[in-house]
Amino acid sequence: MSWEQNVADPVNGMAEEIAEIRKFQAACERDRDLGTLMQLNEKLMTQASSYTNLIMVAGYAGLFGLWSTLVERLPQWLYALCGLLALLSLLFFVSWEIIKMVWGSLYIKRTNQMITTIARGANQIDMYQSAMSLYSVKVHKVWLWFFVPTVALGMGAGLLLVGYFSYEVWCSVS
Repeated sequence: MSWEQNVADPVNGMAEEIAEIRKFQAACERDRDLGTLMQLNEKLMTQASSYTNLIMVAGYAGLFGLWSTLVERLPQWLYALCGLLALLSLLFFVSWEIIKMVWGSLYIKRTNQMITTIARGANQIDMYQSAMSLYSVKVHKVWLWFFVPTVALGMGAGLLLVGYFSYEVWCSVS
């Protein structure tokens, strides 16, 4: 073997190893980026949920505050209907929050058990992230079944009051 051949073989072998390392590094970076995107998405969903809850609570406070002051001024049927719609809306909202709390606690307990029983060497972080993503998807599918009636009933109560006030303004102007 020539000197050139003796040097070329190890250098080519190292070049192949470097190429493998680069492929592995690119895969790690892609996985890291995917994990970052999943964390960002989860953070955005949490913030959106918190904002929605804040708006809902403010809406309930305003509606019930106004409604409670109108007991003497509204016709009894309108007062009762508005209260019923608002109360049903509130019950849907509170029921969802309780269901979400219990469901989330059970899911976290299950994922913690899963993580602690996984054999060493398995990628626990990936399994946890996919379990939490699955949980988020399931929650958002069920959430719509509570959100729509909550908003519809609450808006119905508010629109009843707006309609009554509009009617009173119309009658006072005519």
